[in-house]
Amino acid sequence: MKTWQRMVSLLVFAVVVMVATPAMAANLENSVLHFVNVERMAAGVQPLTMDETLAAASDIRAEEAGVHFAHQRPDGREVQSVVADESYSWFGENLAVSTAEDAAEIVQAWMNSPTHRANILNRHYTKMGVTCAKGADGRYYWAQEMACD
Repeated sequence: MKTWQRMVSLLVFAVVVMVATPAMAANLENSVLHFVNVERMAAGVQPLTMDETLAAASDIRAEEAGVHFAHQRPDGREVQSVVADESYSWFGENLAVSTAEDAAEIVQAWMNSPTHRANILNRHYTKMGVTCAKGADGRYYWAQEMACD
């Protein structure tokens, strides 16, 4: 009986994933959110929501990554200073650089990295912001900020 229930659950999950395709997403950021949430749901973790404050922070961090690609601000401050006015109990960041604006590719690259994967699947996070900015060098710089209150 348990095997049958698992098969039905997996089938329902597959249908949900196919129906909620990234084509339904309004923009690149929502496509990233979609793929992140597919990974989270597959791991039994609650989906994230898009957050305006974290989206604004990711705008800043994506631009900064084009200048100084590190989990530290170009002026030497800690990355969490980008949301200094907020009091999050958990905060994390994923960065990436690519040659294309491809949400599926970036999320897959993050999932292939143990530390980025751990961030994406962290059960404490409830919201995120993400930005892809084209750098002066023609490459795309991605910043994903995740947090919970």
